[in-house]
Amino acid sequence: MWQQLWFLTNMVFVTLAIVFLFVHRSVTLAKEQSDQMKLAKAKRVRMIVAIFTSIAFVVMATFFLINMRVNG
Repeated sequence: MWQQLWFLTNMVFVTLAIVFLFVHRSVTLAKEQSDQMKLAKAKRVRMIVAIFTSIAFVVMATFFLINMRVNG
């Protein structure tokens, strides 16, 4: 059971990490365009995605450690 939970949270974490990279790219592009409204929105989205990615990492690591403790 813990192995399946770890696998699912691992997939979610990797997906969010990839999304974070694309969102970070949009922030970089917004900086180059000098559009302050677009830049502010992109930074806000990047922060939200970063928070979810960090939470997913902690959950994934927790399930991994539980799995290692239960299954040796």
